[in-house]
Amino acid sequence: MSLLLPIFEGRRAYRADPRRSDDRGGGPAGVREQTTAILDRVRRDGDRALVECAREFDRVDLPPDRIAVSPEELARLAAASDREDRDLLRRAGDRITAYHERQREASFAMDLGGGSRLEWRVLPLRAAGVYVPGGAAAYPSTVLMNTAPARVAGVPRVVLATPPGALERSPQLAAAVAASGVSEVYRMGGAQAIAALAFGTETVRPVDVVVGPGNAWVAEAKRQVGRLVGTDSFAGPSEVVVVADESAETGAGPAWIAADLLAQAEHGSGEERAVLITTSRVLAEAVAAEVARQAEGQPNRATIRRALTRHGAAVVVASLDEAVELAVEFAPEHLEVFTEDPEALADRFPTAGAVLLGPHSPVAIGDYGAGPNHVLPTGGAGRFASPLSVADFTKRQSLIRYERDRLEAERADFERFARIEGFEAHARSVSIRFTDAGTAPAPGRE
Repeated sequence: MSLLLPIFEGRRAYRADPRRSDDRGGGPAGVREQTTAILDRVRRDGDRALVECAREFDRVDLPPDRIAVSPEELARLAAASDREDRDLLRRAGDRITAYHERQREASFAMDLGGGSRLEWRVLPLRAAGVYVPGGAAAYPSTVLMNTAPARVAGVPRVVLATPPGALERSPQLAAAVAASGVSEVYRMGGAQAIAALAFGTETVRPVDVVVGPGNAWVAEAKRQVGRLVGTDSFAGPSEVVVVADESAETGAGPAWIAADLLAQAEHGSGEERAVLITTSRVLAEAVAAEVARQAEGQPNRATIRRALTRHGAAVVVASLDEAVELAVEFAPEHLEVFTEDPEALADRFPTAGAVLLGPHSPVAIGDYGAGPNHVLPTGGAGRFASPLSVADFTKRQSLIRYERDRLEAERADFERFARIEGFEAHARSVSIRFTDAGTAPAPGRE
């Protein structure tokens, strides 16, 4: 039992845990070099590289004319799923879309008088690429979470890539793609898919932003193309921190908390983090016992045991204030609050990716379509990064229009400021409009 969820007395003991490391990500050795080679192949050889990579990495013979999935083929693959599954995916998609509709950012204009104005424009990106893993497992939720904010943002071209065979192996995945409304779909996986979305090939037109989870090669490919296209955060292993007080000791509290810790530990990498921070030693012991009991009945118990042995913990602290401080320091992907008054703590976790309040708000409802996005910052990135949102699929643009009267009224400020910084040509680009040399009508003006 203690191997699964060891109990630490206080923050100091937990910080000293030799299993605890600031490195929450990483991948196999040589990932950077291998990924660079794949990107170079796709940039150089286009579709031919995608075909070769499919044969080499996916063990699939993929003719060039099969890279793209036609809308008719997608509909056929989706129809192989159960009607109940298709209805579920539509309902989840509706909830996710409704939430993201509220994220639309407003443009604004400032009238300066006399025809002069300033504007802040929020514009959708021209094209977004969504990567959906499809190797050992398929994740329809990834489709909905990554495509909904792009559609709400008004991106006219949303492109989806998933490994060869993924749509055939999982009719539910195909149904999720159909439910998302995305019609431009490609059979390509791994780093080569990211390369194709960033660089373009004979079949795939390039995009402006690439989002979606993946393995170490996908994450490294997104890092390397990050100067050419926008990318989302580089997601690491899943994390949950549960903050609980004595009120969770009774009833089903220990069982529910244990279930939530196990849910995060089953993702499969073995690096997932599941931590209980509590003011109650009684609760910590009860949860540790429940974790051990429930783990035995889990189909994914081997991966659960590996993750909890490496990164599971129950930390007993002296007060809720100390619990909050440790949770903020951790900056977890998910933070659950099991306390007598969870609302009183709602605003005290600025570094968490998502905060779930009360005993009836498990992480799973956020994962599977309550509405908010489940693409969240991990590895402490919640200190500065945010959940995937409509903003990730828009750009902001400034617009300035000064008429002569407005420029004349403020020219002295601009000229002086330019000279403070040593840029005489900047100053003269303003003053020339008011000298004999600059009195000719502007192009296109009478």
